[in-house]
Amino acid sequence: MQDMIEQPNEENGESTGRPPLVLVRPGIGPAARAEARGPSAPLASPPLPRSAKALSVCIFLVGLAVVAFYARQLPHSGLVGLVLLGLMAAASERLSIIAYREAWVSISFVCLFAIAALYGPAGIAVATPLAVLSLHFPRRMLPYRLMFNSGNSVLADVSSAVILISVIGDKSEIAISAKVVLAALAAAAANYGVRAVLVSSVTGFATRQAPWTVWREQGQWLFPHYVVFGFLGLALAVAYQQIGVTGLLAFAAPPLMMRLAMKQYVDQTTRSVAILKRKNEQLHKANREILAMTERLKETYDATLEALAAALDARDSETGGHSSRVTVYTMDMARELGVTENSDEWLDIERASLLHDVGKIGVSDAILNKPGPLTSEEWQQMRKHPAIGYEMLKDVKFLSTAADIVYSHHERYDGKGYPTGLKGEDAPLGARIFAVADAFDAMTSNRPYRRALAVDKACEEITSNSGTQFDPSVVEAFLHCLPEWSAGLRERVAA
Repeated sequence: MQDMIEQPNEENGESTGRPPLVLVRPGIGPAARAEARGPSAPLASPPLPRSAKALSVCIFLVGLAVVAFYARQLPHSGLVGLVLLGLMAAASERLSIIAYREAWVSISFVCLFAIAALYGPAGIAVATPLAVLSLHFPRRMLPYRLMFNSGNSVLADVSSAVILISVIGDKSEIAISAKVVLAALAAAAANYGVRAVLVSSVTGFATRQAPWTVWREQGQWLFPHYVVFGFLGLALAVAYQQIGVTGLLAFAAPPLMMRLAMKQYVDQTTRSVAILKRKNEQLHKANREILAMTERLKETYDATLEALAAALDARDSETGGHSSRVTVYTMDMARELGVTENSDEWLDIERASLLHDVGKIGVSDAILNKPGPLTSEEWQQMRKHPAIGYEMLKDVKFLSTAADIVYSHHERYDGKGYPTGLKGEDAPLGARIFAVADAFDAMTSNRPYRRALAVDKACEEITSNSGTQFDPSVVEAFLHCLPEWSAGLRERVAA
């Protein structure tokens, strides 16, 4: 379990020291990664909050009181095992493995658990703080970090020792029994629980996260490791009692082999993880580039359509800006009718509005700009422009649906429109919306054969043709939108 809080050196912004006496220590984001790079890696962490500092001090003071209470109970003889196991704990912590630059993996818990079983709270109260200090020496250590590490380790290890000694007692030999095994399980669980609560609380204060969240993300997975290493610590204590120093040396071989195997596994998987991370970063980069390219293509499409619409409007000086105005009216009414902005339907209606008159490329200028009424033959030519526009757009993939709206934009709600006489909702919604917008803009714009109508008069024409020429629901949406357009419309009509 993580045994420390990681913060920058207050003098030079460096992170120093190593985590003490832990089985596995997950890192805290950038700080842990900086420590994994070495003691001199610069760190950009924010200052430790006062709440975390205060809690660290409290934990240290409680741990100090526990040490003062139990240390005086330590006997003055028979401490060879305590010294040897303490040295083994420090050495094994020096052999800690950095796992994926996010965690320190150590087997020192085995030795400390054995001390707890053999020497009880008195032995562990002396061994733990000395081990903490030896692990940090000669590195400089932030005071709050050192205080937290010391207090946390003492409280966790002493809790294990109290449980073990309450079952084992002061017997010269530890007899393995179900009761002792259960005590070892409880002691390992207590050690884990104390560390989980304290570390999650301080880390929560330091990172402004809920302790429960910190525990789930960084400490939940550690419990089985504490149980296994607790049993190994109990076995180590028994080996020392039965065989002495030879037992310690013989028992050190399996953990060292575990450490070697773990190191080889971590090294191999670290390389694999690094490769996967690089590939993942490359995929993210490629995805960002594709999204950016897609956005640029969309902008290019839209700009091209607007330029084409402007070119079509430029053929007739009397209808300049018609396509852009009709598009504004159409999209406002589409929004009022519940069409989702930037959806496929929205984009199709918008593009069709801009390109509704693209088929007039096939109509002569003489007909388009004729100052008087058109003859029947000229109307036949004019009425071909929806079909011409459809044929121009239908094979362009991103305009194929818009082409259907262009084809139907002169249909009527009563079925008397052209080119196919679609009735009611048989015509696309975009075409029914556009029919109102186009008629309204035509009435409020100057034409070669008449002056623009007043806004109120144009509104009356729209409403009087609701249900015949126009879809009633679209007319209702038109009336809701009209107040937003009125000021600009009156200025343009007056001009």
